[in-house]
Amino acid sequence: MWSKVLVLHGRIEEIVQVITAFLDAFGEPDLLGQCRWLQYQFGQSGILLARIQDNKELHLDFHENQETPKNFDWHLKLHCIEKSKFSLSSIKVLCLTSVGSLTKETVSSLISKFSHLESLEIVECKGLQSLRIDAGSKLRSLTVLDCPQLNDVYVFSYKLQTIQFRGWLPWFWIKCAPYLEDAMLDFREGPAHHPFSCENLLSLLLAVANVKILTLCGWLFKVPIPRWLPSAGVILGRGDFLLNNLKELWWIDNSMEKHKIEALASFMKLCPYLEKLFITIDPTSYCNPSKGHCRFWMEYSSRVASNTRLVNLRMVKMEGFTNPEDERLLAEYLLEKVVSTEPIIITAPKENGCSKNCTQKLVKIPHSKAKHQQRTQPSLTERNCI
Repeated sequence: MWSKVLVLHGRIEEIVQVITAFLDAFGEPDLLGQCRWLQYQFGQSGILLARIQDNKELHLDFHENQETPKNFDWHLKLHCIEKSKFSLSSIKVLCLTSVGSLTKETVSSLISKFSHLESLEIVECKGLQSLRIDAGSKLRSLTVLDCPQLNDVYVFSYKLQTIQFRGWLPWFWIKCAPYLEDAMLDFREGPAHHPFSCENLLSLLLAVANVKILTLCGWLFKVPIPRWLPSAGVILGRGDFLLNNLKELWWIDNSMEKHKIEALASFMKLCPYLEKLFITIDPTSYCNPSKGHCRFWMEYSSRVASNTRLVNLRMVKMEGFTNPEDERLLAEYLLEKVVSTEPIIITAPKENGCSKNCTQKLVKIPHSKAKHQQRTQPSLTERNCI
């Protein structure tokens, strides 16, 4: 009974009314056979696929069939003023896929009716250039993925706890989010269609300074040093720029050469209570063409980090490494200059077709043995496949 698909035809202006009736059907057992799937055809070739999951999650997937999507700006206001029906107020999670210039106003009108919306997901909206979200104290989670033309993002959500973004690095503002705990800022595709702004990046880093879980890309910290100079006074004037709450750091890079290891280590020192480190090597990730190094971050981290070594780091997971030598160099650098503990290292080796995770224990080597062991084997022991 739940797999039945309701097919309707109409105008784009009727989408809000149709979705409202679709949701109302769950309160009336005899209406629409309580169908959880809806296919609504509008205009000449537009299609909306709607699905309800767990009676609180609504998925809307649009297909406008435009050969060349028109660019558009989108301002979403999540302040529900009017009293909504029970069916609308029951929706906590809204997932939007492929909203375009033709449907953005209709979707905006629909969103304003969800009085208890807590999670919003925006995916693959081609043509979307600017996104502004005013959510007040409503939204708890925001996800924006794979919108290739997106240049500007502005988010105001006082109770926001989780934000996930994947795509080009846009101008990005997060305003007044004191409860933010988890931030995924996956900019592995590189800068968007505007000059790189150190000031904006610093503002974004300050906005996520209190999170517990953070995802970042290494290339952000390897931009040419002169670009940082106009912003240096701003960040150096803030002795409180430490990620004291951060427990998990997810780091994405296209390789792990020495200067990239130094960039990672410099940022880690700004996270004095870090417990877990996850490193993903993606060869397709953006690589800054500049040969500039991370001297600015190295100097800043050594200046403001009272603890020069991390004492709580207990686990490092490496994924995507194709060269065991890179794993060894990273492990030795962390032990020599970053950590004072002996964290477990988890890798996914590819030699001999092994796809299982392997654990390694990072241990200090007496100086007298270091040169010999550097030639014979990495400074890791207790390696076991799990």
